[in-house]
Amino acid sequence: MQKFLKNLFTAQRCRRAMFFLLFSAVMLLNSSPELRADALYLIADGDTVSVLDGTTDIPQERVIVTGAQSGDAEVTLPAGEKVTVTHGDDIEYATTRNGERVSELLRRLQISVSPLEMVLVDVTEEEVEITVASDFTYYETATVAAPHATLTSTSYRIPKGEAQVVQQGIDGTRDVVYEVVYADGQFVSRQAVEEKNDTSVAEITYTGTLVDKAQSGDTVKSVVTESDGSGYLLMKSGDSVHFSGSMKVTCTAYTAGYGGVGTRTATGTTVHVGTVAVDKKVIPLGTEMFIVGSSGYTYGNAVAEDTGVRGAAIDLYMNSYQECKQFGRQKNSTVYFLD
Repeated sequence: MQKFLKNLFTAQRCRRAMFFLLFSAVMLLNSSPELRADALYLIADGDTVSVLDGTTDIPQERVIVTGAQSGDAEVTLPAGEKVTVTHGDDIEYATTRNGERVSELLRRLQISVSPLEMVLVDVTEEEVEITVASDFTYYETATVAAPHATLTSTSYRIPKGEAQVVQQGIDGTRDVVYEVVYADGQFVSRQAVEEKNDTSVAEITYTGTLVDKAQSGDTVKSVVTESDGSGYLLMKSGDSVHFSGSMKVTCTAYTAGYGGVGTRTATGTTVHVGTVAVDKKVIPLGTEMFIVGSSGYTYGNAVAEDTGVRGAAIDLYMNSYQECKQFGRQKNSTVYFLD
């Protein structure tokens, strides 16, 4: 019986219909141990449980219920059914007689049912099992509406401030499993213990992080590189920056007032942090880029505005000679060419 209660509504265990009749017992007059139902009937068919109120359809292959509409119901099993009756530690075996009600069967077996006990009739298997007990716990499943969830994620490919719905949400249903407890013939509790078989489809929305340039002082968290050499810089701020290509260079630094360096660049602009000198045969003047030194130092956004170096090399403008000295010469630095 313990195994039965634990697996009462496991549909995979039993393909055939299941009917469980649970009702409270009361004693009749003259101290006769006769059982009469007092309108507490629970009928189970597979994963479905309903309270017998006179409107429930009950297949009568193995169970006949009378008097349900009046609240004075009786349960009758067909003649010749083999029955196992469990009451506490006692187990009795019997065969039903023609027209014999469950209450009469219990009386014939001299089983007295107290007002606080209930009777469970299990006709799942070929042999009927009847259990008399004061406490029963079972599980029932109800199908309820399941509104679709809304999930939001970020995309480094979508411009910042824009959003794209990549999957439309669809409402559905889900099965909620409830644990129902009866004690001393009375209902105690019904609470959800599991949810399963959710058929709803979540709506998925991507919000963009793509910007034209990184914020001042922002650094690279990771790099996504496409097959054509282009890619995206994923910044620590959460922004993303697209680059069309990259190359390895040797970086040095310069500042105005040292080595004859003035304040005017080869393109006519005034030097400032973000001005870099290039070999215009390698990197065209006016090229916008994002530079990361080999030491991990991030120079950041820069524009090729000056000349004076040759080959795969870049000279970074800095505000002071001390900064230039500290930066030194860094081989294998990376230049990301911005769109």
